[in-house]
Amino acid sequence: MTPKSEFSRHIAVNRIGSNGLKITVEATADECRLIARRLNLPDVTMLRCRYNLVSSDQNNVVAQGALAAKFQHVCVVTLEPFEDVLTASFNIKFVPEEFFTESSALELDVEDEIPYTGNNIDLGEATIEQFALELPAYPHKPDSVLPEEIIPEEEVQAAPVSEKRINPFAALQELRQKKK
Repeated sequence: MTPKSEFSRHIAVNRIGSNGLKITVEATADECRLIARRLNLPDVTMLRCRYNLVSSDQNNVVAQGALAAKFQHVCVVTLEPFEDVLTASFNIKFVPEEFFTESSALELDVEDEIPYTGNNIDLGEATIEQFALELPAYPHKPDSVLPEEIIPEEEVQAAPVSEKRINPFAALQELRQKKK
């Protein structure tokens, strides 16, 4: 059994119809706090996604999403939290679990596929997953710069300067020569 998502918005596949369905999902304040905890962020104040859903063959659902989020990161340079906004668009395909294969999920030139069971797709969980994929790996505050000196000058001056460069493989070479 899969655990319950922090932000769950189930839509029945048969509700989409042949003309498609446009729907917007937005996380509540409580859901935003849970999403922030899940994604290890200091805060998420807004997470919203507008979907254009279209049914296709074999109960597949093609979803075009437009994501918007307001949240806080921790700067990798200063280690201070800072507020940021994110917008992104994406395409995904919801596929019934019986037609989902792991090999198609690994192909780079096809839409991302998300398996679903029963007659419902979860747009909330898909929104969290896309938000997580869009987060920068190394967030940094605007105008933050690395300090020029990482080591205090006193410690640099006190460190002994070696005349001879140490070869890390020298000890292995000595062992090899002893065996011969």
